[in-house]
Formats: sequence, C-alpha cells, structure tokens
Amino acid sequence: MRPHNPASALERALLLLAVVFIAALFLPRVLTQGMFGDGLLYASMARNLAEGKGSYWAPFFSSGYWVPGLPVFYQENPPLMLWIQSLFFHALGDHWWVEKLYSALLLALNCLLLCRIWEIPLRGTAHRERHTWLPLLLFYLIPTVIWGAPNNLMDTTMLAFCLLAVHSATRAVFFQNKTTLWLMLTGLFVFLGLLTKGPVALYPVAAPFLFAVALPDRNRWLGLGQSVFAGGVVLLAFATLLALVPPAREFFQNYWEQRLSVALAGGREDGLHTGWGRLNALKILLMELLPMFIVSVLFWATARRQKPDAVERAEHWRTALFFALLGFAGTLPLLASTRQTAMYLTASLPMFALAAGYFHLPVLRRVFDLPQAKKSAAAKRVRQFAVAALAALAFFLVTIAGKPGREKALLRDVEALRKIIPEGSLIGACEALAGNFYVHTYLQRFLHVEISRDIGPSRYFATNPACEPVLYRELEQAGFKETIFEGETLAIRQKQREGKNE
Repeated sequence: MRPHNPASALERALLLLAVVFIAALFLPRVLTQGMFGDGLLYASMARNLAEGKGSYWAPFFSSGYWVPGLPVFYQENPPLMLWIQSLFFHALGDHWWVEKLYSALLLALNCLLLCRIWEIPLRGTAHRERHTWLPLLLFYLIPTVIWGAPNNLMDTTMLAFCLLAVHSATRAVFFQNKTTLWLMLTGLFVFLGLLTKGPVALYPVAAPFLFAVALPDRNRWLGLGQSVFAGGVVLLAFATLLALVPPAREFFQNYWEQRLSVALAGGREDGLHTGWGRLNALKILLMELLPMFIVSVLFWATARRQKPDAVERAEHWRTALFFALLGFAGTLPLLASTRQTAMYLTASLPMFALAAGYFHLPVLRRVFDLPQAKKSAAAKRVRQFAVAALAALAFFLVTIAGKPGREKALLRDVEALRKIIPEGSLIGACEALAGNFYVHTYLQRFLHVEISRDIGPSRYFATNPACEPVLYRELEQAGFKETIFEGETLAIRQKQREGKNE
C-alpha cells in the first residue's frame, strides 16, 4: 500500500484550489451566450468554412465589413485557427456553444503546457513538492488572460503553439538530450504560431540563446547557434509553404500589404502609437503584470523572515531570469508596431508568470517546511474550502447556463429575428449600424445574415435611434415602408414588392 504523503496531499489540495479559482473566473462566461465581437468573427468564418463557404486561404465572413474601404477580413490574420475550429463545427454542427467548447479545451491545454514547462527545471531535484499550482494561479492573475481565454481569440490559439515551442526549447536546453529533435520541434511549433497570428509567435526561437545569457556557465555561442537553427527551421518551413502553395503565397503578400506594413508604418484607424508613443507597449505590460506584482509584494511581506538556501535561491532566480527574458523577447517587438493592445502580448505574458513563480520558489519552500501534522491539517482545510467553493460554483453555473451573458438586448433581438428573417439574407443598414462590429458579428454568427451599406440588393433594412433622421425619407422613397420588427436595439424595415398596393 502506498504510504500517506502529507506534502503530496497539500500539493493536490492547492492544485484543486487553483483549478477552482480559474474555473470560477472562466466558466460563467463560457457557459453563457455572447462573446467579444472578434471571437464571433472568427467563429463565423470557421463555421462558414465548415459549411463550404470560403476556402482555406480565403475564409469568408460576409460580403460586408464594418471597416470602410476594407471589403474582406481574411487578409487581416493568418487562417490556421479558423481551419482548426472549422473541424469542430464540421463534427459538432452549428451551435452557439461550439466556439465556447473550443475555448475551454484550449484553456485546459494551455494550463497543462504551462505546468509541464514549469516542471522541466525541477526534474532531478530532491524536492517532492513541485508547487505546480503556483504558475497556474499567477497565469490567471493576468487581466488579458482572464478576459481573452473565453473570447475565442486567435491570440489564445497562438499561445498554445508558443507554449509547445517553449516546452520543446526548454527540454532541449535543460536536458541537452536529443537537442536537434527538440529544436526542430521548436521551429515547427513557432511556424504553426506564425500561421495563427503572425510574427508575434517568433520569440520562442530565442530561448536557447537567452538560456545561455541567464546561466553564466553556458556557452553563449552554442546558445546563439541553437537559436539560429530553430529559426532556420521556421524559415525553411515558411519558404516551402510559399513555394509549394500559390494561394498561400498570394495570401501572405496581401497580408503584408494590408496588415503588417500598416501596423509598422501606421494607417487606417490603427496608427495610434507612433514615435515615442510606441513605448506605450511597456505601459501595457506593466498594467498586465500589476496584479502579479501586488500578490508578490504581499507574499514577500508575509514571508520576510524566511531565509532560503543561497545555492537554491541562485539556481531558481537564474531560471526566473531566463523566463523573464523570454517574456521580454515576446514583448519588445510590439514597440515596432503602431497597433498596441494587451491582447497582442497574450503569447508572451505567461513567461512572466513562470518567472515570478521561480522567483518566489526558494522562499515558498521555506514557508512549506512545516511538520507533517500541520501539513496534513492544512491540506484538509484547503481541500474542504476548495470542494465547498466548487459546489457553490456548480450551483451558480446551473442557474446561468445557456442564458445571455453579454449584449443581452442584442441577443434577444437576434432570437426574435430568427423567426422573421431567412438565413442568407442581406440587410442594408445606416452608417451607425454598418460601422458596428457587434451588429455584424452577432447577426452573421447566429442568423447567417449579412449587413451591407448598399441597400440596392437588400430586401431588409436595419435602423436604430442612432441613424440620421434624413435616412427615413430616403428609405420611404426606396420602398422600405413596412416596419416588420421593433426590438430593443434594432428595427427592421422590409422593402415592398413591386406591384403591391400602396
């Protein structure tokens, strides 16, 4: 019979508590209807792809788009996530929860990968406690992670490929076993990240060199050579794709002209951070790491009397420096872009959670250096609290599952319109609605309905109080005289058929 291990029991209890903490922040938003517009945009294109609309290198959203002068979306980002998610729609059908399920599975995968990366530097050590719960808690203290995980963002899918790449690179540099294989896998996963969200996925190739920088006993030239090798794998894979797949070559040419060059030089409505304004990325990074910093200050204030072993502290702090450098490697390229939001840092932010975890680890081990009886009692209390919190969460989730979670009024209008407007309809709209990406994405995702600025071929026209009053006279003249729906956010007029009596 396996002997009771109080340390393991406390570890399991804390891991359960971390899972409950993440579930409490994640599940209420993933079990309810509604999502940030970008997530519905991607889900719509993935669903359309599964239904045969669009193609792999030209996914289809609708014939209208909310940004004036931008007729199609698909050249805004690479399409790998849409390919993957289309498989979910192909297998499960068109339901509101398909992209939610995808987001839930993706979060579970990212948490698992984070834990596997965390454990690599600890393998071979004498400590039984791995404190795997620590990077999970720190990871889900990052505001963009909390917000983005349930919202079906491409950045979250790219994060999975970046974590796979960091895992492979970390295996290569820490174990020095099958190094070539692991570095080739690093390059392959980075390449898949590029196909998901572009160049922000490149930072894991720097891992071998940054490992040599963080650990002074390592050969920096060897580390640089290994990083160059991993980068060469990425370059070779990308060049092969462009050479063998002409649609991919055309896509990335348009992607450069429409997206990347605009982001670098500034253009459209995106050129908000030019000159010294590009340093705004550092401000964004500080705000994202602020909750983690506050928790760290509280921890060190509580554990100030603990004095960790000097050798262990130096070892773990060098590991912390390695992950922090990786995080900065993924952050600093954003300084070159005029488009700067926190979601663009999603792929690199977990590196700071790993860095903070290893920075705290030497003192945390001292804090947990308790008599077995106290460890057993602590494990029991933590486990009881976690189970009680899980039961309360489950009860709450039952009461909200399937109900509107955001844009509730719009969702109620969408549900009512399901019985009025046929799928595939084209709806004209005033500029106030034609420029509203929630109207576009909700109607396309849930009704297969397209919004257009061109009222000529439209049988229906959408209005709301924000529309210009002069518009209504023009609608009357164009034949949109009959109001067939008045909801909370939208009103729909229908064009009278020719020959109908006035």
